[in-house]
Amino acid sequence: MTHIAGTVSVHDIDWDLNWTPPSEPRSPWHQMPAEDADDQLALSREMGETASEQEYLATDRRGQPLRIVLLKVVAEAHQDADLGAVYEFTL
Repeated sequence: MTHIAGTVSVHDIDWDLNWTPPSEPRSPWHQMPAEDADDQLALSREMGETASEQEYLATDRRGQPLRIVLLKVVAEAHQDADLGAVYEFTL
């Protein structure tokens, strides 16, 4: 996957773990500009949907700096427990 600075790749943990065959690479569920991702994370917090959030600074295998946010949201009444999402910001 090619990383473009300012782009965020969002990975659905449940989909990656339970529905992506082991032989296939895990691909993002969605991609968006970093500003939109930050807005989504802030809105989730403001609306009380965020159960937990963890943030890390890391690098990919090529040394590209990344900001990783692990987000777990509160399940709605009609949903099973959500494993959460990973927001991968390229810096």
